[in-house]
Amino acid sequence: MLKQLIKLHRFLFAMAVLFTALAIIFNLCWNRFLAGVLDTLGNADVGASGNGRSGIFALLPIGIAMILLHTISEYLSSYLASYTCEMFAHEMRMGYARYYLRSDLQKLTKLNVGEEQSVMQNELKDISDYLNENLFSIMKQSGTFAVTVVFLFCQNCRLAVFSILPVVPLIVYCSFSSKVIKYYTGQCQDKKQKVNGLADMILELFPVIQVYGAQGLIKGTMTVNLLEWESANVGKERVSAKLMSLSGALSFVPLLILLGAGGTMVINGEISIGIFYIFINLSGNVSGFLQNMPGIYAGFRRFAASVDRVEKGEKYVPIRS
Repeated sequence: MLKQLIKLHRFLFAMAVLFTALAIIFNLCWNRFLAGVLDTLGNADVGASGNGRSGIFALLPIGIAMILLHTISEYLSSYLASYTCEMFAHEMRMGYARYYLRSDLQKLTKLNVGEEQSVMQNELKDISDYLNENLFSIMKQSGTFAVTVVFLFCQNCRLAVFSILPVVPLIVYCSFSSKVIKYYTGQCQDKKQKVNGLADMILELFPVIQVYGAQGLIKGTMTVNLLEWESANVGKERVSAKLMSLSGALSFVPLLILLGAGGTMVINGEISIGIFYIFINLSGNVSGFLQNMPGIYAGFRRFAASVDRVEKGEKYVPIRS
């Protein structure tokens, strides 16, 4: 479904991806410029001569241009991403509506009312919210992570190893925690399907339920299913919170190692203060992305489950006719 949406608005999607990439590049360029300014301030004897001061003032137009380019790229990236996701959500809703309009009466009477209502009220909204909140955000985070790793190695290979190597245990932990969250997310989906199935049965057998006075029995069963769903969701959130808290604590370890190794290299004159600043400022692009991986994976699991329900029975027809 996502492939069809991208194909339908490929130019808009390409422009959003382009400005997302530009925002990442300008962010790295801005950090490199600030590192150059710090090195210039550190090396220039401003009080002794006007050469250092004039060198600093010569950098001002470049700095202003960098700020403008960075700001414009960030704004256009955010605007195009939001606009593209809203267009995707609109096409998705219209495609689902076209399915009903093109179906004959005999086919419509065979539909499960409760299931269709659940799709329109829950799944379509979940997909729309996920696209708006995560599609380009994840793309930008993963792109920033990959480009930052390459950029850091270009600055100083040794310090890059000290910066990135401690993240490896964090990757292993994120892989383990993602599997745990996947298990609990699957449980929540199963409990939700039980609730939807019982609601479908109530809608189909409502006259029979009234005749045989089974309201109390059905109400009790519905309450049990809802409590199971609630318990599964509470358990999932508790596990996710614990895993994410430990992930946050582990994310400080690479930064502490980087401070120790980088600070020693600056004192020994192996690197400049500007290069050290780049590594400190961009370290979050590496560890932060990995730290958020369990939550990202859990959100994607819910999104995939909602997409599967919408696509069930080939109901989604996005291409205009």
